[in-house]
Amino acid sequence: MRILKKAIPAYPLFCVAIFLSSCATNSLNVTVLKPAEITIPSAIQKVAIVNRSLADDDSKVNNIIEGVITGEGIFVDREASGNCLNGLSAMLTKQPRFDVVFPQNVDYLKGTGTAEFPPPLKWGDIEKICKDNKADALIALETFDSNSGTKFENEKKTRKDQAGNTQEYYITVANMDIAISAGWRIYWPEKKKIVDQNVFVDHKHWDTEGNSREEASKKLPSKRMAVKDAGFFAGEQYGWRISPAWVSVGRMYYVKANDDFKDAKYKVRANAWDEASAIWKKHVNSPDKKIAGRATYNMALACEVKGDLVKALDWAKISYKDHYNKKARTYIHKLENRLWDQKKLDEQMQ
Repeated sequence: MRILKKAIPAYPLFCVAIFLSSCATNSLNVTVLKPAEITIPSAIQKVAIVNRSLADDDSKVNNIIEGVITGEGIFVDREASGNCLNGLSAMLTKQPRFDVVFPQNVDYLKGTGTAEFPPPLKWGDIEKICKDNKADALIALETFDSNSGTKFENEKKTRKDQAGNTQEYYITVANMDIAISAGWRIYWPEKKKIVDQNVFVDHKHWDTEGNSREEASKKLPSKRMAVKDAGFFAGEQYGWRISPAWVSVGRMYYVKANDDFKDAKYKVRANAWDEASAIWKKHVNSPDKKIAGRATYNMALACEVKGDLVKALDWAKISYKDHYNKKARTYIHKLENRLWDQKKLDEQMQ
């Protein structure tokens, strides 16, 4: 039994990452927690992840034939489906929602070996796996299928010769497309309920150029590695569906209005938001609408950084409505979206 612990965030909502400068403003990248696409019951804290997508012995011959015909290699879907589970666990363990465990000795769980869903697992098997691994739910990769193809096209180019004359020539462009289909179920044994059933379908593309078809082909990744990489990505994407996740978003604040704003800029860079706020607050009622609009805008950002989204929205509205700061209108929409997301997060992170 292999257990992977979820990431515990250093900051509950918001942390500064990178600063970029412009004339009147500075930009910074920040990390915020975004809600999952769906809400998993809060009683589910630890999940066991299993691969049920592999075919039984009667279907293995067809998989071998398919691997030879497509050029992907024998058992590539077996390797890629395992990488799909790795992608899911890697994503979940970076986030604050779930603990993850990989049960051992579950090779008896077989599927169709295709994109077709098998019947749901028996609740007795699910209960035993969850009990043995002290898990609240079982996430099963029920189906996994890949298809790949490579196309070649000739593309006309132009170049100048030594005499300055335009010459036409042709190159070969190789385009490899990998199509992945990954089907998932989440079983909740306590309620004997399938919490989610979802199929993730995606295409990944690689393009290379060469003077010949052979040269362009050599620059492509092997189909085996491409399918495995696509499988990892498919697992990550399912993680986004079921778990809140840290994402980077952009914010800006004003660094020019008067000399005080320059001082506040260095406070922000030192992550001293209380000191920066004290400087900006002195100017929120300035008779100069431009200064007041920028000060109130910056106060909104400071409140967001501290996690007070309601007060941040109030300041942003003052900046826009009272001081006619047009940039505050966009920020108001962002804060309203964050408040909506926060309601979902409160439910998902109980």
